[in-house]
Amino acid sequence: MDVKTVEIRQLKTFVTTARLLSFTKAADELGYAQSTVTGQIQALEEELGVMVYERFAKQIKLTKEGERLYAYATQILALSSEAKDYVASASTPRGVLTIGTAESLCLHRLPGVFNTFRALCPQVEISICFDIGSDYRALVRKNLIDLAIFFDVPCCEPDLITHVLFEEPMTVIAAPSHPLTGKPRISPGDLSGEALVLTPEGCTYRRIFESILTQAGARPSSVMGISSNEVIKRFVGDGWGIGFLPRVVVEHELAAGHLAALNWAGPPFSINAQLTYHKNKWLSPALKAFIGVALEQMPAAKAQREAPA
Repeated sequence: MDVKTVEIRQLKTFVTTARLLSFTKAADELGYAQSTVTGQIQALEEELGVMVYERFAKQIKLTKEGERLYAYATQILALSSEAKDYVASASTPRGVLTIGTAESLCLHRLPGVFNTFRALCPQVEISICFDIGSDYRALVRKNLIDLAIFFDVPCCEPDLITHVLFEEPMTVIAAPSHPLTGKPRISPGDLSGEALVLTPEGCTYRRIFESILTQAGARPSSVMGISSNEVIKRFVGDGWGIGFLPRVVVEHELAAGHLAALNWAGPPFSINAQLTYHKNKWLSPALKAFIGVALEQMPAAKAQREAPA
């Protein structure tokens, strides 16, 4: 195949046409005359020496060669856009940041970080990925998210850069009328035979809580997994069982008397909010700015940065 010069604009026209399967719709989306779209596709086919579309009446369909070209063209356009953002953002942060985090963190701990960052970098778009049971480290390693802010025990992995932001107080909760609310001390063994209302399997603090119960030989009668903290609070308040959530999530209900905090005397939970990104991740001005804001505003991270060497 004798390939001459394939232009980015031709690839963009090709990808748009392939997505819409219409020269007319592609012309409307790109702001071209239909003849311009047709001409660019014909020029592309001439330069590649293959037909990228089969044409039947007024319908078009990708050929096998067109399908192969589409896979490469989308990658080329993505790299072109990334290169453009890299150069353009040298002085002004812009582009899109994709952040993986838990809903409870986003609602109760991160609003100040997001508000400060938005004021500093108004041209940066933030995309937030909520997944209460997600393996955020895996998402970081696959480059599906730019960074993650999540709860876990303190960890250190060689391919990841991790900053501990703060320790998150956790609370074992029950309905105010539950018999355990009257006990001065609650140990893991006290939860044997009790129903639990917890976050889904895979959630960090559920895993830690169940590990503590298992090590103590405590066997709950049942475990209900619910992906919504609000629903967990409602079910626990209605007497469905014992819950386990960050204290900041249940403070309003505790103050209002809708829930009761049990006097936990078992092992400490040691759950920390952590910010993680891959060590090989290119720190764009936008990503660098967001990390800086997060570390500046979070108490543990700030104290660690300010500690004398």
